[in-house]
Amino acid sequence: MERKDDETIGLKTILVNYLLHWKLILGVGIFTVILAILYLLLYPKTFETMARVQIQDENSLLSSGSLALGEAAGLMKSFGLGGLSSGSIVIDDEIATFTSNSILSEMIYKLGLYAEYTKPYSFYRLYKEKPLVVTADSTTLYNLDYVIKFAVSVSPGKVNIKAKIKTENWKGSFQFNELPAVVKMEQGEFIFDHTDMGRANPDYKMNVTVRPLNAVADDLVEEFTIEELSKTSNVIEFLASDYEKQRTKDMFNLLIVLYNERAKEYKNELGARSMVFLDERINNILSDLAKVELDIEDYKSKNRITMVESDVQYYVEYMKDLQMKLIEAEAQSHVIKLMDAFVKDTANQYKIIPSLFTSGQESENNPLALYNQALLERERLIRNSSGMDNPLIGPVTLQIEKLREGVHQMINNSYQSAQLVIKELKDKEASLFSRMGEVPAQERVYINYKRQQEILQGIYLILLQKREETVLALAQSKEKAKIIDPAFTMPRPVAPRKLYAAIGIVLLTLVITVGWIYGKEQLNDLIREFQRVKK
Repeated sequence: MERKDDETIGLKTILVNYLLHWKLILGVGIFTVILAILYLLLYPKTFETMARVQIQDENSLLSSGSLALGEAAGLMKSFGLGGLSSGSIVIDDEIATFTSNSILSEMIYKLGLYAEYTKPYSFYRLYKEKPLVVTADSTTLYNLDYVIKFAVSVSPGKVNIKAKIKTENWKGSFQFNELPAVVKMEQGEFIFDHTDMGRANPDYKMNVTVRPLNAVADDLVEEFTIEELSKTSNVIEFLASDYEKQRTKDMFNLLIVLYNERAKEYKNELGARSMVFLDERINNILSDLAKVELDIEDYKSKNRITMVESDVQYYVEYMKDLQMKLIEAEAQSHVIKLMDAFVKDTANQYKIIPSLFTSGQESENNPLALYNQALLERERLIRNSSGMDNPLIGPVTLQIEKLREGVHQMINNSYQSAQLVIKELKDKEASLFSRMGEVPAQERVYINYKRQQEILQGIYLILLQKREETVLALAQSKEKAKIIDPAFTMPRPVAPRKLYAAIGIVLLTLVITVGWIYGKEQLNDLIREFQRVKK
């Protein structure tokens, strides 16, 4: 009981001791209140901007059975070529595309976000309401390795521009009579020009910071929150906070537009090259089919055969299933050989490889799809840089060579698998033929001719349906990312928060007061101890 009373007395003593410093507590409280007021007044009002899109399967329309072409439907289905559908959408892959450095860099370049505009002694980044704009070509910005800061002073008849590269310890100064003006540096050319606001009042000062596109893109990845709305949907949600509402809305809207443009460009280019490939193969098959039909006609005339089918009806019925399987297997093998010949042709080294594989093999992550995407990326880099001088082309070319080995292996494995199936079916066929000893040799030759004809007809129907599906896919106008909610800004600001200011007042007041009193007591104890030891 006495121990409890002692603890109570000790606690009261501490509280009374702290309350005796009420002036200190009041002073610190006033100081923290001032800090909180400054936070509420000076911190820019920040708003949250949101957008939502639904990723659509571009091939879903073509995956239905209504597009089958007669007997080709069953044959196509057995090969897995019944449609262009690539299966379920992988949302993580689409998010990776939205956050990729290349698409963000393109968005930054088109909006001019590589240049940050601030007034002297201000940290607010201007967006639309700025008197000056700085532009540079994409090659300069992609090759830029460091930040360049410009201090621009504009007055009637005089323009002074000071440039500084802090990491290189470099400074420069440029004078012009008026804008627009071109600042030529070792890093490239930068064009300075008035906006409408600047032309109306050509007397101002402005600080401009030009940053590399890749660096700005990396920072935006950290600022953006791009994630799937739920695990069971194909909806992607975009979130970002900024005190400049229009800037974030423009970024989200343009990012969606660029994503759809790239998806459409990839689909059109792949489809166009597939059409060329299919047309060539269809013409070759028609030529082979005409030759086989002439051979059948000559053989029947030479051997005076009229209706061989009626003579061998029993065996035909017996072998029907086996014959169909063999036709399908050989047709599949022939299709694979067509692709193999296209891949091995050195003239096609950097050409898109049209896919005739099954829908399961046509996923966006198989070697063939990755190889085609890498080729399109290489061509885009070459177009953007007007030649082979872009440093990004080399790594992409090396990646293409590695992916090409995977494509060779995939085609070879598919061909070997098809050959094994054909061998097994022919072994079974030979076993059946051995029981057909009474069938004349000419009838066996005729059956072989008919089988060649049916194989070519099957291949022709496969290629024809694939061509029609490609035409329909190219004719579709729907966008891959369907906009559910265009970018919009929440009406209530997310910062500064009054609750945070109040919590900060309480915590800072307690921490500073307690720390001051405790530190002062400890210092006094040390002084007294030092004086006692000295005596």
